[in-house]
Amino acid sequence: MPKIYFFSDAHLGAHSEELEKRKEQRLVSFCRMVEKEDAELVIVGDLYDFWFEYRYVVPRRHLRVLGLLSLLSAHKKVHYTAGNHDFWFDSFMSHEIGLTIHEHDLVLENGGRRIYITHGDGLLKNDHGYRCLKKVLRNKVNILLYRLLHPDFGIPLALFFSRLSRDAGERKRDTYRDDDYRDYAYGKIDSGYDMVVLGHTHWAALDPYKKGHYVNPGFWGLDFTYAVVEDGVPGLYIWDGEKGIPYAPTLPPGNRKSLS
Repeated sequence: MPKIYFFSDAHLGAHSEELEKRKEQRLVSFCRMVEKEDAELVIVGDLYDFWFEYRYVVPRRHLRVLGLLSLLSAHKKVHYTAGNHDFWFDSFMSHEIGLTIHEHDLVLENGGRRIYITHGDGLLKNDHGYRCLKKVLRNKVNILLYRLLHPDFGIPLALFFSRLSRDAGERKRDTYRDDDYRDYAYGKIDSGYDMVVLGHTHWAALDPYKKGHYVNPGFWGLDFTYAVVEDGVPGLYIWDGEKGIPYAPTLPPGNRKSLS
C-alpha cells in the first residue's frame, strides 16, 4: 500500500529572495524523494502565498516547483486541498499540471484507516468575520469580477493583502492556541474517522485521541516539517534537504494542554 506524504503552508512567494530560494530547493528535493517512493502526495493548502488563475495568465514565480509537480503527477496521485491563500483555481493546476484539486476537503484510506483532510481555515469558533469573508472571496461572481483587473495590478494587490494576513498570523505564534482545531479533529474522529489532517495553524501536531490521531504537517514555509502515513500509522518529520528527521512537536504557547 502506498505511503501518503503531507505538507502544508509553504507560502511560496511570501518571504525574502534568499528564503524563497531555500524553500524551493527543499521542496524540489522533497518532491524528488516522493517520486522515488511508492507513495501519494497531499498538499494541505497554501502552497502559494497567493494563487489566482486568469484565463491565460498565472503567477510566474516558482515555476520549477510547478514543473516538478507536473512530472510527479504523471505517475503518482497528487492531491491539492485549497487553502485560504490559494483557493482561486480554474483549470491550470488540474489540466496543465495534473493535480487533483479539492476545493474543501477529501477523504483517503491507508492501512484500513479513514483519513479526513482539509486546510482548516475558518475553524476558530469566534472567527465569524473570516467565515463571512470566505464566502465573499469564494463567490464565483466575485472571482469573475476580479479577473477583470489586469494581472499586473490584480496580482500585486492580492499579494499585498495576503502578506498582511500571513504576517499577522506569524506574529501570533508566540501566544497562539490551537484548541479549536484539536476539538474539531476530535469531533471528526468521534464521528467515525480514524485520522484528521489539518494545516493552516503553522503548528505541527501528532496528537493521539482515543483510537485515532489529529495530525498537522506544520509550517513548511519556515520549519520544513511534513507528515507521512504508512500502513495507517502517522509520523512527523523535518526535511533537511536530503532526508527526513523524526520530529517531536511542541504544543503552541498558551495551549490548554500545556498548562495541565
